[in-house]
Amino acid sequence: MRMILIEAAMLTSFLMTGLAVSQAAHATPLAASIQSAAADARANVKIDSKIFVEKTQQSESGKSKTTLVDPSTVKVTPGDKLLFLNTYRNTGKTAVTGFVVNNPVHAAVAFVEVLEGWALVSVDGGKTYGKLSDFTVTAAPPVAAAEAETTEAVDSPETPEVAPAAPTSRAAIPSDVTHIRWILPSPIPAGSTGELRFRGIVK
Repeated sequence: MRMILIEAAMLTSFLMTGLAVSQAAHATPLAASIQSAAADARANVKIDSKIFVEKTQQSESGKSKTTLVDPSTVKVTPGDKLLFLNTYRNTGKTAVTGFVVNNPVHAAVAFVEVLEGWALVSVDGGKTYGKLSDFTVTAAPPVAAAEAETTEAVDSPETPEVAPAAPTSRAAIPSDVTHIRWILPSPIPAGSTGELRFRGIVK
């Protein structure tokens, strides 16, 4: 199995235009983690990663039209919708099988959906993958009212001792997703191309 790990290079540019520098510092260039020998035919599959801002406008007739905008041409702000596009191409002379792509979701982006229904997701930093409906996450317990009182009140002998609340589990939701994995179900013929896409929102 050959696996490529994608960190969207374009994220740096759009963070720099619309978000805090402290967040931009976490954006890193495109990095490919290749788990195979260089001679493997799967090394001939190249990936080009791009990010677009989805802008929706209403025409005079009242119809909505969504266009994809280069993030370098607009100011990107929290709440903006993003489309992540990974285009792959087999530059070799033979078909490639067993191709896997992992895409981490940047910390400045909230995952919304992956457009390929057969893709898998992770909610634990890429340790395990499956369908979102398969996962649960541990939610932090709400702060007890007693914990919000002053130290004097807590130390008072009249204040009853409150046991700390236990963490609870809930069904995973899209914003819990940390990674996306595509295991291409069919061989990639020589010279052919394809697209892997997901959507997110700027936090």
